[in-house]
Amino acid sequence: MSRPREYSAERIFQGIHSALSKYGYTKLTLDNIAKEIIISPAALSKRFGSKKNLLLFYMDTVIKLTTQSFVTSRSLSGSKLHALKSLLIQSLGKVEDAQTLANITSLFIESVSDMDFLEYSQRRLQLIDEEVQYFLRAAIEDGELLNIELDQVETTARILQGAITGSLMIWLNNSTRTLEQWLDDCFNIILKQS
Repeated sequence: MSRPREYSAERIFQGIHSALSKYGYTKLTLDNIAKEIIISPAALSKRFGSKKNLLLFYMDTVIKLTTQSFVTSRSLSGSKLHALKSLLIQSLGKVEDAQTLANITSLFIESVSDMDFLEYSQRRLQLIDEEVQYFLRAAIEDGELLNIELDQVETTARILQGAITGSLMIWLNNSTRTLEQWLDDCFNIILKQS
């Protein structure tokens, strides 16, 4: 008798991400995910119990990966603004087209109607907000941001994030410019960096 295959958490995460990218939240099924991982839906169901638990695993992994990315960016020498911008560009670089972005985002949009999903989504957003504030404070302390005071960091971080999120939403319907160009505009206008 052969041993059942073991599937790593990374492989399962990648399968969920790939299926979510293709189908979005509303059309996402255990079958779609299982096909991406090359595993049976029954095996996924046995391991996670439900599609919801599978998506909670996915959201938890997104938080862990986001944390890891910020930790790595904090350790880089040089410009803190450049490190933050590079990290954001890198995270957007995985999005190939507007439909993929809409599909991935759909999980976080749908999260408002489910308290468990909402809790993970809020944790992710809080993490991003705290890290953006960290990088802005570090940039001020390093003399990179001369036009923003320390007591303005919280508001500036939220405005920057709002502008970036808004730019992503505009890009969904008008992708004549790259996401990186939109991100550059947000940094240049809000932080007065060019």
